[in-house]
Amino acid sequence: MSQHSSKQEGTRKQESKSSLMLSILIVILIAVFSPELLDFDYTKDQVSDPEMTEIIQAFDGSNYDVLPELKRIPVDFVRAQDGDTITVKLGDDDIRVRYLMIDTPEMNYNQAEGPEPYAEAALKRNQQLLEEAEQVYVELDIGPATDDYHRLLAYVYADDVLISEKLLQEGLGTVRYFNPPNNSYEELLRSAQEEAEAASLNLWQ
Repeated sequence: MSQHSSKQEGTRKQESKSSLMLSILIVILIAVFSPELLDFDYTKDQVSDPEMTEIIQAFDGSNYDVLPELKRIPVDFVRAQDGDTITVKLGDDDIRVRYLMIDTPEMNYNQAEGPEPYAEAALKRNQQLLEEAEQVYVELDIGPATDDYHRLLAYVYADDVLISEKLLQEGLGTVRYFNPPNNSYEELLRSAQEEAEAASLNLWQ
């Protein structure tokens, strides 16, 4: 290779590296100063402080119609029953929440057969995400607010992490019980499950 060609190759590599660094810098600047420009699939508005005050004043523990749809409502995590059911506190009321469109293995409490495979792993991962979060949120979809067991049907977030998506990505649950119009994030969750299937993780081994 001639000296001239070597210089050209070196110049191209330097330009490529500079372009990469510039692209990274642009993404960082957007994330810091204009995060709304980044297209996150499931980022929704959090209720404002005045809205939250009104919600707490109006909510009596069962009138879920006062809760806004497709908005993140801050709650306090109380405990996890399994990988897809938790208890949270909203104001002075404890609420059982069933995650939308995900089914994790059953713990089978007080039953002779004991937990199903990966049930304990799903419970522990669910609990870990919630306990380590600075803030937990619930988000209702646009369909029925409760199931047949009077549990609130919602998406649950640990900070900005959609827990059902994370559990599906790690192969600790399956996409089930999708009932329109309570299925705004169906495509997102199916994609998460496909990742776990492709990688043969946990339930998909």
